[in-house]
Amino acid sequence: MAMNDDAPPPGDDLLGLATAQLRTHTDAGWVAVAPRLLASALAAVRPTQPVRGRHPRGAYTVTAGALRTSVRALLEPDRRLRVRRVVFRTGADDALEEALVEVSAAYLQPLAPLAADVRRAVLHHLRDVLGDPDLPGAVVTVDVLVTDVHRT
Repeated sequence: MAMNDDAPPPGDDLLGLATAQLRTHTDAGWVAVAPRLLASALAAVRPTQPVRGRHPRGAYTVTAGALRTSVRALLEPDRRLRVRRVVFRTGADDALEEALVEVSAAYLQPLAPLAADVRRAVLHHLRDVLGDPDLPGAVVTVDVLVTDVHRT
């Protein structure tokens, strides 16, 4: 049986051969793939709006993403609901004006008391995070939207 001088003997350095084969395909293709990867990464990172907090000594900023996460964590233990979406609307000075909490309610759960509890809890939480509610410009509306029903 004749052996090809260019081919390694069976079993010798198969990993090296496989690596060399992959490099011949990958390096040239990387130039075409790199811009798509960068575009995907940039699309996945979503900047979040600032929300101004206030206390007697001055103002500070919280990102809407951090605020959204804290509202979700606040409501998550409540078995009567599942949080679907939390949206904030701010004014020109980045002061929070409105919060919308979209939820799925547990089947047969009375909706009016559920909405009242969510509204009260979220408003109290936002006041704790964003500052004293008696300071000027601290009026926040919390709307609760029930868009679905689920079984517990």
